Amino acid sequence: MSRKSTRRDVLKWSGAGAAALAAGGIPEAALAKPPFFKLYLMIFNNLQSRMIWTDLIGKQFARLGIDIVSSYQPPSVVIARRANDSGKTHVDGGWDMYSERIYYSGLAPLPETLFHSKNFPPNGQNYYRIADKQIDEAIENYSRAVSPADRKAAITAFMKRWYEIEPLHVVFYPEEVIITNPKLKGMESTTYNPVFYPRPENWTIEGATGDVTATFASWQPPSQLIPMYGSGYNEANIFGPVYNALFEYDSWANKKLVPALAESVKTSDDGKTWVFTLRKGVKWHSGEEFTAEDVKFTWDTVIDKTYASVFQSPLETVLGSKDAYKITGTHEITVTLREPNVMFRDFVLPVIAIMPKHAYQGLKPEELRGHVISTWLGTFPVKTSDGKTFEAKGGIGTGPWIPQGFDPARKAYKYIKNENYWKKTEGNVKTFYVVNIQGADAVLSAIKAGSIDAHDPMYDVGGLLETIDPSWGTVNRFDSFKWMQTCLNMNHPVFGTGVETPLGKQDPSRAAEAAAYIRKAMSHMIPREQIIKNVVAGFGKPGTVPIPFTSEDYDHDLLKPIAYDMNLAKQYMEKAGYKY
Repeated sequence: MSRKSTRRDVLKWSGAGAAALAAGGIPEAALAKPPFFKLYLMIFNNLQSRMIWTDLIGKQFARLGIDIVSSYQPPSVVIARRANDSGKTHVDGGWDMYSERIYYSGLAPLPETLFHSKNFPPNGQNYYRIADKQIDEAIENYSRAVSPADRKAAITAFMKRWYEIEPLHVVFYPEEVIITNPKLKGMESTTYNPVFYPRPENWTIEGATGDVTATFASWQPPSQLIPMYGSGYNEANIFGPVYNALFEYDSWANKKLVPALAESVKTSDDGKTWVFTLRKGVKWHSGEEFTAEDVKFTWDTVIDKTYASVFQSPLETVLGSKDAYKITGTHEITVTLREPNVMFRDFVLPVIAIMPKHAYQGLKPEELRGHVISTWLGTFPVKTSDGKTFEAKGGIGTGPWIPQGFDPARKAYKYIKNENYWKKTEGNVKTFYVVNIQGADAVLSAIKAGSIDAHDPMYDVGGLLETIDPSWGTVNRFDSFKWMQTCLNMNHPVFGTGVETPLGKQDPSRAAEAAAYIRKAMSHMIPREQIIKNVVAGFGKPGTVPIPFTSEDYDHDLLKPIAYDMNLAKQYMEKAGYKY
């Protein structure tokens, strides 16, 4: 049997990008001289396979005559540059291009949260500065549609327009691979909300008794642990088990949205009025009762721009203002939307974690990120209505796990099981840890040694499966519902606005058209099939648009694979006015 090339093989060859090219048999071509324009490419330095394929893509772009200046940066640097609210390019302190794994916060496509022009930073997540009228219109029609037929037509229009102009490049749709302790059962209950996070309350370590402990590995340390400020793996892995939202996804497998803190809901035929009956008898970790006041407090806080939540803009888009919701009973809250919006059901309800009014209401915006509820360092006294004081060692939620702070001895975040959790759970784990381990080899060594029981998908271990023995590691494969993309700053004067292209200078009315030609040229230089085959060991599908490949909304007839074709790429460059 022939042996497939693995990521480790590629790394052994000199020059990651060149090696992948050689493995795929992609022909070489002479560089154009002098370069047409300069592009600064930042590469996250925390994931080997992404470093390889991003470097490879940069080298391919250089073959078109683009001066590529690459640099490997920690996530904190890239995140800080992209989050600036001015949209500046790299030379002015912003960014030109980087790559990332990305997803919608819910399991239904929610392009409004990431790609609508209203959602620019700092209160939105359209870091790419995409501002296309046709994309905005399609997004709005999709979000506000009531009938399934109208919604389908709108999301198809979104995909069609994206496919035409490619504001950024979808490289591939990954498949998640996670290795677990063979004695761990219950992994299939794990879900994401807003992204993947562990549900150890449903885990059983076979044969273990007493104070059963489980440990989970997360790659990147968190920057903070308040849900309204974080939507990434490194934060959701840790705060996810602590909090609940009004609705949640039942499991990774069935992706069914089910009630959580909301016991039931009644909705008007026009999709505008929602009356929630909240679950009674739910207690915060402090012992205080959960009520409608907590829901209102959470939404009030997120929608308030002074708190600078990453969810502020989308929540304001959906609700309009604080006038949209009101408490209509101790355990009832009524929402009246100006217009129906799919983001209310598929984003607001399952993604926005409910925060405790009695514990958080006195905290000012400027002190939140350095507070115990965010750092999990030290303690925080919380007064309850019965006159008692609860000493919090991290965030306070209604979830199945109570934070015990950061354990410096184990370099881990510690939890104990919430024995008063409102929902019945099946697992036998009583104490839970999340540790930060960097590197795929290191995390597999930890699994083999028995020091951890599972890890998040960011380790990208698919290319290392041949090194895993079933005696110490069980392979779990999951549909990721995500995509890998190369991100472009749409404020860039060449591939963003097009004003500095030859065509844009000659005819300013065609500048945007010229920029789209440049992006199409770049897209045809991305060797998607070879990246999947040689860099991620076949665990993926070629990318086209930002809709999960296995989503029922993905249009397989419309979205044909984008060919690697240097001749076609050069033709697009020439359409923008460049001459070879």
